[in-house]
Amino acid sequence: MVNELFNLYKNNSNKTPLEDFNTECFAGILKLYEEIKVAFTNFLELPNDNYKVVTQLKKDLKEYTNCIIDFALIGEENVCFIENKVESKEGVEQLLRYGRVLDLYYTDKKKYLFYCTKYSEPKNLDREYEAYNFKQFKWFEIANFLKLYAAEYKLINNYIEFLKRFNMQQDNALKINNLLALENLNKSIEIIEFHIENSKDEFNNRFYPKNYDRNFNWKQLKENNRFCHLNEFVLKSESNKYSEILYSIQFETLQLNTQIYLNSDHEQYQLFNNIDINNTDFNLIKYEYGSCIYKTKNLADFLNDENSDKTIKEWFTKSFDELLEIIKSNNELNWNIK
Repeated sequence: MVNELFNLYKNNSNKTPLEDFNTECFAGILKLYEEIKVAFTNFLELPNDNYKVVTQLKKDLKEYTNCIIDFALIGEENVCFIENKVESKEGVEQLLRYGRVLDLYYTDKKKYLFYCTKYSEPKNLDREYEAYNFKQFKWFEIANFLKLYAAEYKLINNYIEFLKRFNMQQDNALKINNLLALENLNKSIEIIEFHIENSKDEFNNRFYPKNYDRNFNWKQLKENNRFCHLNEFVLKSESNKYSEILYSIQFETLQLNTQIYLNSDHEQYQLFNNIDINNTDFNLIKYEYGSCIYKTKNLADFLNDENSDKTIKEWFTKSFDELLEIIKSNNELNWNIK
């Protein structure tokens, strides 16, 4: 939803509104969820206070026509200004102007000045903002904070997807675990590819086979953080609405996964959501754009298993048979399989 709103906003704007749009989205979340606003002020290590979230706060300065503060948390005893940057850098004396506004307009409050960026841009090197308890952080830290609430609030999950779209949710600093991962990357990829290929015949024997070019899994890795084998349009659609059946190894959750997914605009969407899976190991989850019947297994369960080529294939094969039984038991849907 947030990505779509951004596209709409951008198409109706004469400028690229990424920074302003992002600030308004994040501020909207804090305004909507009091619990998260309080948690965010704790994340910032601000004193307890009854903070009000304000964006695009305009204040006059004699030496400037005006000063517009991106984001402010204004309490009864404390005030915090946060300048948010994504692709741009600090404007001319921007933080300095923020400090002057704090001094001029908030004489009776304790003052905080923060700087949030996507890229590294060290500030306060001469301690010029120490009087404002200066602190800076990156958007990936906010994304990590919000992930604590993503499962409970769909809007927050959508916002994190928006941050992901613009590479704002990831920490780009090289750490020892990254170097170790790079060292073993090629071997790990070979193993994952092997286990996907190892079950392909079993999958194709039950469902329509499909071949992909050699770049298919790399696209899947970038877009969905997985390697998989899938067949599209497993449920027939007169208007060519999307559905798929697949099995995969999910990189983020480190799980095996078998599933059927279809878009919410599919003609058979309601019938699909009524499929009875109570006596199976499968689950149904509804997303904003569609629904999915799925089954997972932790990769850690196969750790150090010398026969993992056999046991992983057996798990996938069993899941294919179970999914096939679900399909056969719901023949009121117009399936597009063997």
